Amino acid sequence: MGMKKRKWGKVIATVCMCTILFASNLVPTLTGKGDAMNKVKASQIGNSDYLKADGKVLRNNYGNGDVVYLRGTNAGGYLLQEFWMCLTNNSSNVNCEMDIYNTLTNRFGNDKMRELVNYYQDQYWTTQDFDNCRDMGINCIRLPIWYLNLEDKNGNDVKEGWDRIDWFVREAGNRGIYVVLDFHGAPGSQNGSDHSGVDGGNDKKGASQFFWGQNAAANQERYYRIWEKLARRYKDNPAVAGYDLLNEPYCTYRYNSGLSDSELRNLLWGIYDNAYKRIRAIDSNHVIIMEATWDAVDLPNPSSYGWQNVMYEYHNYLYDDYDNAGGNQIKNMQKKIDGINAANYNVPSYMGEFCYFNNIDAWKQGVELLNNAGLNWTTWTYKTVSSYGNWGLYHHTSNNKVNIETDSFDQIKSKWANVKTSERNDALVNALKPYFTAKNTSNIPSGSNDDVLKEGQYYFTADANEKVVCAQDEGKQPMAAVRDSFGGAWEVITVVKNSDGTYSFKSGANNKYICSVIDENNQLLARSEKIQGWEKYEIIKVSDGQYAFKSKANDKYVKADITDDGKCVLKADSDSIQLWECFHVNFIK
Repeated sequence: MGMKKRKWGKVIATVCMCTILFASNLVPTLTGKGDAMNKVKASQIGNSDYLKADGKVLRNNYGNGDVVYLRGTNAGGYLLQEFWMCLTNNSSNVNCEMDIYNTLTNRFGNDKMRELVNYYQDQYWTTQDFDNCRDMGINCIRLPIWYLNLEDKNGNDVKEGWDRIDWFVREAGNRGIYVVLDFHGAPGSQNGSDHSGVDGGNDKKGASQFFWGQNAAANQERYYRIWEKLARRYKDNPAVAGYDLLNEPYCTYRYNSGLSDSELRNLLWGIYDNAYKRIRAIDSNHVIIMEATWDAVDLPNPSSYGWQNVMYEYHNYLYDDYDNAGGNQIKNMQKKIDGINAANYNVPSYMGEFCYFNNIDAWKQGVELLNNAGLNWTTWTYKTVSSYGNWGLYHHTSNNKVNIETDSFDQIKSKWANVKTSERNDALVNALKPYFTAKNTSNIPSGSNDDVLKEGQYYFTADANEKVVCAQDEGKQPMAAVRDSFGGAWEVITVVKNSDGTYSFKSGANNKYICSVIDENNQLLARSEKIQGWEKYEIIKVSDGQYAFKSKANDKYVKADITDDGKCVLKADSDSIQLWECFHVNFIK
């Protein structure tokens, strides 16, 4: 990732827990014909899950199966530290991963350096972290890799590093989670920034010896050889979603390098083409991912190079309007999406890194924007220090950071042990969970779907929190998804089909019709003695047993609106269908 140095106050807003672990008696798969979507997979990824590009989408079964949208997070800070979000301090001579390696080697020797680095990585990501990702509904983790994870400075393989990648891919795949192998730090550094493993300070271009200087050709060749090793090792592994060739090349000096757009683009595209050819000579099946720095115009039409089965990646950060007070977080992402659409490359698109910063509503609106645009996406990032708030889905519980230059061997090990313990950033996780698993709205039919439900008695379960809908206080309070199970009349909803093709719903709590109360915050209330306009709804079938409802009063979808105080009131105020707007309908009689 790039340029994440602005520090801000801790977010204090929290939203109530929105559990989407699927109850066995409901089985809400979010799966329609020809659309696998992002259900929480119960079984490990197998050969039928192998992804390939098919036009602008990814499909499983080697490109011949269902559409799959990758939605997840990055494992940033794990194999390549950025000190702002990790339990390591900047000091006079230590500002990046390379400084960690060099300083620890000078102080304790190479073997002890490796022991400490391995210990940090062992603690940082455990099987519990995979479980956390699975339970959030994540189906993809982008794994940033530094070249010295896999080789020593002389080019010899580091067995522990390769074993660690094997373990990561295996454990993710066992939980139904894909892994994007992301070359985050190339030999010589592709951007001279700490997130490449090398920090060039005020001369980041000069520190980018992957591109510039007398060692550039040798560093590039070493980079190609490592990709060949990766391709040989994972070519038949379906849990690997794709090969992300190079993270944020020349990012910090993209617009002040002294070189023209054409010169920078041709240099990068040539390297991408060489890497593509070297990988394709070994692995003909995996998706190869090319990153733009920063926009679609910075990537070529893939047909001009003969590239096939590729995906284009973008990153997006707007540090201005941190709280989205002016709506610029969303405007900026829309501008990025507009550029992708204008380029109209016939490849899948992937927002590999992004952050919407402080505002939780901006996160909801922003990821819905990505889902509606049909983009694959992974947030930056899974875990940070708590002072960086919504940069992380989880937070380190300790802020006791290591000083690489002065702490003893035992002190370093003791402090790095704290990277294992983290706490859930409830506000952000609860906001994102429905969007990790949301059905892509372009595949949902609009308008009424005749005969999707027969007249009769049912109980409804909100997919947003797996709670049964009921008419509270005998219908005097708004309809809400708050019951753990079906218990009786208050949860009974009778479906009535109207002569105009719409439907109405009568509550068993008071035998009154459910009304969209447009002049009272769009809440649903069982209060009407007869059917008029506000008591009419369209029913949209999402998948077998799963439906969405659109109020005829205002043409808005009904959603389970989860609030900070733990309530989940039904309101007719959504413009599109995500998980919040999906309900499982269970027939009684």
